Amino acid sequence: MTKRVISANVSFGSSLRLLREERGLSLGDLARLVNYSRSHLSRVETGKKQPAEGLVRLCDEALEAKGSLLALLVRAPRRQSGRMCPIQLPRSISDFTGREGALDELNAMLSEVHRQGDGQAVVTVVEGAAGVGKTATVVHWGHRVRSHFPDGVLFADLQGFSPGGRPVSSHQVLRNFMTALGAVPDELPRELPHLAASYRSLLTGQRLLIVLDNAASAEQVRPLLPASPRCMAVVTSRSRLTGLVTRDGSYRITVPHLSESECTKLLSRLGGAPLPPKGKAHCVCRYLPLTVRIAAERRESVGGMDICERCGSDSLLKYLYNTGDDVSNMYTALSWSYRYLQPEAARGFRLLAAGVGDTVTVSEAGRLLGTDVMWARKVLDSLADIHLLQRLSRDEYHFPKTVKGFARELAGRDVQRFAYAGHGARQGYELLSY
Repeated sequence: MTKRVISANVSFGSSLRLLREERGLSLGDLARLVNYSRSHLSRVETGKKQPAEGLVRLCDEALEAKGSLLALLVRAPRRQSGRMCPIQLPRSISDFTGREGALDELNAMLSEVHRQGDGQAVVTVVEGAAGVGKTATVVHWGHRVRSHFPDGVLFADLQGFSPGGRPVSSHQVLRNFMTALGAVPDELPRELPHLAASYRSLLTGQRLLIVLDNAASAEQVRPLLPASPRCMAVVTSRSRLTGLVTRDGSYRITVPHLSESECTKLLSRLGGAPLPPKGKAHCVCRYLPLTVRIAAERRESVGGMDICERCGSDSLLKYLYNTGDDVSNMYTALSWSYRYLQPEAARGFRLLAAGVGDTVTVSEAGRLLGTDVMWARKVLDSLADIHLLQRLSRDEYHFPKTVKGFARELAGRDVQRFAYAGHGARQGYELLSY
């Protein structure tokens, strides 16, 4: 039989399991040798629990590891003097409106944290379309429940969908978090796996809320997740982050578009015009808080013009795309999603937006793109996963008016540059995550 060697970049849990199996021992056998429960050892092997130094020494001796397990022991980093309790949440907007459903779901996840006891840390993905208010909802909720996390609240903008086009590296976020918690920066490990393990050790026994905003991918988020069941992580993204749900057991909350009553209330608070009477064309502004705010502001800046009466027109869409602030307009917000696409999906988006109506089926998309149904579905799903399309059913998808308007704007711009930007950003993220 080929001798298996523990690599320095393998976690303690997987190394322990590898050695145990090599010695022909079951979990129960090892539990009797080290006088720990089988369930405790199982949680250590799966990475759900950090091992105490005493347990590591016992396992090293029982498995005749000659110090190799001890070498993998990651100690909690030394803290600077004084208790550190960071509160990093950004300010909440003063006219936050509605979102009771999403807030109730977040409260349910908080109740799950209190029930966990010795279980897993609760991780929740909050996803939704550009401009729908994911960050605003989570920040508003975070301020409301801050007292439940006496050891602090950590916040990081991961810049997954941002003007720079390059997500922040997990390595940099970990260093920032650990320094905020009092770790001595010069003593932190350099390699990402060891840094992440040291971070989890630092969180052991603490009750913290960790908000990871604007995530690009599950790979970016995983090193930042806590293991302590007293902690809760909330991740926001335009992507559904399916990998975190299927592999890591995360919960998912989708922030929906505004309801008519929520939109009316927000417009009233902003001093904007009411929605058009029922029976008139749908108001594009009612769907997204960002477009509602832009429309209300533009109404003031164009002499009281009733913007909502023109919501279906190209002229309104231009108002939404030209606010004088490149960070706070719909064109920029949607362009960050578009840049994330692979070139094939970006090309499909442009062709579909130009060639279909408000809805498109998989077979129609296949004919327009010149592909088979399977490939057409893959393109449509990739667009729906970052909310450039809305999935109505297994075979039908909807183009929101703001997205169609964005696609028309693309026709007059350098689309080739956008098509490859997202692909380059993901490659750049792999290089940054050293």
